[in-house]
Amino acid sequence: MAVVIRLKRVGAKKDAAFRIVVADSRRARDGRFIDQLGYYDPQPRVAQYKVDVEKAKYWLGVGAQASDQVRSLLKKAGVALPSTPKKGKKADNAAPAKKTKGSAKKQASAREVARRLRKREHRADRRTVATKKKAVGAAKPAEAVAAS
Repeated sequence: MAVVIRLKRVGAKKDAAFRIVVADSRRARDGRFIDQLGYYDPQPRVAQYKVDVEKAKYWLGVGAQASDQVRSLLKKAGVALPSTPKKGKKADNAAPAKKTKGSAKKQASAREVARRLRKREHRADRRTVATKKKAVGAAKPAEAVAAS
C-alpha cells in the first residue's frame, strides 16, 4: 500500500480550501483518508496554512510520499523532508557495456523460420501470377487489332 500526503479539496464551488491528509494512493482525491495533518486556504491575499509538524515527521519517517504542493507547504512550515538520492549516471567502471540495437532480439524458432519462408514464397508466386495476367491481358488487344 503506497501512502501519500496530499491535499483533499473542501469548500464551496469557486471557493476552494484544502485539508492536508495522509491517504492510500489508490483512493480518490476527496475520498477516505488515514490521518489529517492540517489545512491550506489559498483564497486570502496571504495564503493561510497550518501543519501538525509532529504528525508530518512521523508519516514521512515511515515512508509516506508528499505531493509537490504539500512538499512546498511542509518546507514553509519547517518540516525537514527526507532526502531522496538523485538518479544520476553511474561510474564509468561500473557501467556494463551497451548492447547493440539488434542484439536484444531473440532467435526465431525453426518453425517460425519455416513459416516466414513459406509466406515469402507465397507472396513471390502471387506476384509472378499477377505479372503473367497483365502480360496476357495486354497481348489480347494487340492480337485483336491485328486480326481486324
